[in-house]
Amino acid sequence: MATLLAPTSHLETAKRNLAEHGYCLLQNALTEDQRAELVERLTEQASIEKREGLAFEDGGPRQQWGDFKDDAGRDRRELFRAESGGVNQRVWMLVNKGRCFVDLLYHEDVLALTRSVIGEEFQLSSHGANIARQGGVKMPLHTDQWWMPAPVDPEADWLPVGSLTRTRFSAPPDASPQLIAPAACVNVLWMLCDVSEENGGTRLVPGSHLSGRQPTPEDDRPEDVVAAQAPAGSALIIDGRLWHGTGANRTDGDRLVVLTTFCGPQFRPQENYTLGVAEHVLSEADSYLRRILGFGVWNGYGRIGDPTDRFAG
Repeated sequence: MATLLAPTSHLETAKRNLAEHGYCLLQNALTEDQRAELVERLTEQASIEKREGLAFEDGGPRQQWGDFKDDAGRDRRELFRAESGGVNQRVWMLVNKGRCFVDLLYHEDVLALTRSVIGEEFQLSSHGANIARQGGVKMPLHTDQWWMPAPVDPEADWLPVGSLTRTRFSAPPDASPQLIAPAACVNVLWMLCDVSEENGGTRLVPGSHLSGRQPTPEDDRPEDVVAAQAPAGSALIIDGRLWHGTGANRTDGDRLVVLTTFCGPQFRPQENYTLGVAEHVLSEADSYLRRILGFGVWNGYGRIGDPTDRFAG
């Protein structure tokens, strides 16, 4: 029976937990003032997007994040609305929606944990929020780096990298010891409220980051899954290979979590910051923020001219 790790404020303990179990809970990652400001700004933004008909809603029995296909030919944007079965609300592109969200990207302990998994250089892949509401259902187990090609047997019939999808993978080769892909991303869940199994705490399969494969429905066994639980202000950091998924909120209150994903500099981010970041955010950005937003040149990649340039634009 899997058990949940206790939150810790000790950085080295958190690093060990992340390496061995695929996740850690960082205690007191946010001050109370930070948390209160984030709750106010996120709640306000979500309300505006809902009122203006811009809310992205998923997590219902008939609608899950990642299911982008529609056989009826409807506009795909319309698939992620309450009318189509969405319950939880996602708020995207938080770098444009308040300085308090940008400030999260500078958290020293979180950055140290990120570097312990994916190395010295990284970029921001996405920075959004998931407001889990009553009536949502548990998300299927998945990883956040499904796009990372697994090791292959050179003599086997394996799936080309351009044919990978969220549900279509190559099976890793039968080898001893088991061959696995390295971690290529890290996900940070900033808990803006007390999180529990009852209000949709993220479901985790400890140790699954070392399995070398993507989960199947048969892997969702109660004895192997734990729900993240921690007080408001904590942060859950997970290895991108860990099997996980949002839980079902069975309470009458909203579960507010900011989701930040960092990935290696050679991978395509989920949010295109070089096109989407607001002018006022970029004009105020220091070199660190510009770099993780994708304007940094990494070993000649991401350039618009001379490969020795440090920044593009």
